[in-house]
Amino acid sequence: MDQLRLKLHALLNSFANNISGPFVAFNVTVSGGSDILIGYVQSINSLASGFAQVVGGRLVDRFGRRLRLALVMSIVIGLIWLEAAVFQGANALAISYTAITIGLGFYLAGWNSFLGEATTREGRGSFLSVFARIAGWGSLVALVLTTVITFITPSYTILFLISGIAFVGSSIFLRGQQEVPVEKQPMSRYGSDMMMRYYGVTAAYGLFWGFGWPLFTITTVKIVNMSLVEYAFSQFIAVAATIAFQALVGRMVDRNRMRSVFLGRLGLVVYPICYAFFTHAWEIYAINVFSGFTNSLLNVAYSAYLYDLAPVGRRGRYIAEFNLITGAATMAGSLSSGYLLMIMSAGMSLWLSLAYLYVVTAVGRLAAALLHLRL
Repeated sequence: MDQLRLKLHALLNSFANNISGPFVAFNVTVSGGSDILIGYVQSINSLASGFAQVVGGRLVDRFGRRLRLALVMSIVIGLIWLEAAVFQGANALAISYTAITIGLGFYLAGWNSFLGEATTREGRGSFLSVFARIAGWGSLVALVLTTVITFITPSYTILFLISGIAFVGSSIFLRGQQEVPVEKQPMSRYGSDMMMRYYGVTAAYGLFWGFGWPLFTITTVKIVNMSLVEYAFSQFIAVAATIAFQALVGRMVDRNRMRSVFLGRLGLVVYPICYAFFTHAWEIYAINVFSGFTNSLLNVAYSAYLYDLAPVGRRGRYIAEFNLITGAATMAGSLSSGYLLMIMSAGMSLWLSLAYLYVVTAVGRLAAALLHLRL
């Protein structure tokens, strides 16, 4: 296993994903997409990716070839981004992004399963944090470049072209890479019970996690009135903060898995409370510094805990099921809030409608976070 080439792949793949991915919902919003379409775009990434990961996870558990699947899908995703650069508009981009997220699901089935099988419980948090930190650097470089490009010209075409080329380029580092052979182990009764409980808590939390997503984007665009450059800068701050916290969080996860999972969920309650009062760009900049901590936990804690529960040789399946449950729950929440906002804003101001829905988001996230104490 050539870790240098794996790290270079992770770096370039993250760069490719973040040069354009974070701006899809923003693009759909400013292109006149409906509140429901915005909610769809915000959540389809998790749901479509989750379904694809279930299929891909079972394939890699049965046949292996985890890195081969990641290599092929990197090329496919790159080609779809190149197509998205040609056919734009809110509806066309939503269709292209759906295909991209399906491809990402198959990619993640191979890549995440490979990382899970390449680690042991001891030091797993630190190992995963290394790749998360590398991915963070790729995101940071992407957002710096994006900020410069959007300052020069507010065009998404260049971003999509760069993303497509970089995805295809990242596949080069996986060619000829050797995988570590693993011997499948059965799932214990206790492990199965704990996994089902984790799935249930995740579904409950995911509903209110996704509930806030379209609200945040709509506040950013229609209340704060952020420009594309300001939005790119806010994403830059979030990624830089995530990199800064990643090593600390990796050590924290190794010391106490469940406390890290709980703190990550509890920390996300802060966002709806703050966004309800935001009217200036600098406020979003400030909250994105804090997001570095919660994002770091999202990158490591939940995966590390899941890898602990899943038996060796079968992690592709359980990772995929976990992500599918997360995706279904977040999409249900996201579409629900988009629909409710559309109804409520017809009879009251947009700001007041958002405020009521932010209360629902905060209370729901808090209640669901407390359920993690039962794991």
